[in-house]
Amino acid sequence: MKNRKLFGKRPWPLFPCLTLLCCLCLPGLALAGGMVDVQAPDAVGRGKAFAVRISTWYPLEDLEVRWNGRSVHPAVIQDGERSEAVLLLGVGLRGETGTYTLDVVARIWGHERRFSRTVEVGESEWGTETLSVPPKMVRPPASEQARIEKDRELMRAALAQASPERYWTAPLFRPVKGKMLSRFGLYRTFNGNVASRHTGQDFRAWLGTPIHAVAAGKVVLTRNLYYGGNTVLIDHGNGFFSMSCHLSKTKVKEGDMVGAGQVVGLSGATGRVTGAHLHLAVFVLGAVVDPAPFFDGTFLVESNEK
Repeated sequence: MKNRKLFGKRPWPLFPCLTLLCCLCLPGLALAGGMVDVQAPDAVGRGKAFAVRISTWYPLEDLEVRWNGRSVHPAVIQDGERSEAVLLLGVGLRGETGTYTLDVVARIWGHERRFSRTVEVGESEWGTETLSVPPKMVRPPASEQARIEKDRELMRAALAQASPERYWTAPLFRPVKGKMLSRFGLYRTFNGNVASRHTGQDFRAWLGTPIHAVAAGKVVLTRNLYYGGNTVLIDHGNGFFSMSCHLSKTKVKEGDMVGAGQVVGLSGATGRVTGAHLHLAVFVLGAVVDPAPFFDGTFLVESNEK
């Protein structure tokens, strides 16, 4: 996807005093468009993440980004006199297509500068997968419904957070060397009936294979879930999370800080599975998105394109 520089260019250096005077005297005018560069794609696919890069040569006191009903204050990095923030956004697999609004609020010299633009979200192409499994794997017994709902509540609460630190870098660290198997977004047919969508990326991982953290972050959940089995959820900062499922054993505990590539568990076949493998899911501001682009380098190129 093609990134573009938006909302103006760096102020002309011949007129710094005039620019400063106008900003102080006329804080409500649209001068902010010449103060901050915001790079984002014009269009993205449903179920896909994208990067937003925000930078300015002015003193950035605070930054807020609003997207699809969520808000995040991304970490701002100083590079000499330049301030920059990079964050991930996206529309989940079950999100709506159409026109979305990206809002940026920057506080400079005590005044809020607001920017708004639209991003078109279109449909992505998804494959299909046919599986034959025991009936209990398709329809959980009624006795497990309370547990399943509790698991969902735990996940919703964890994913509702958007910590101010940013720990991740792109591309992500591959969690296991095994081949990529079932892809994200697949329409899954169980025993002749389309029963679900695949909300992660599966990797081949024989029983006991070490599973690595895809990026640095904080472990916020280590639980045995009905569907995911032994699961590790890591907060990589600014609303970006990764989740490793079906582990035979976890090697970290809630509250641990981990580095990219650190072993967080061993692969297994816990939860609703037919055999040992790794199911990896990633989330941006609570929306589940395709993990694959983070590992092949294309996401980094797209994110950094000027």
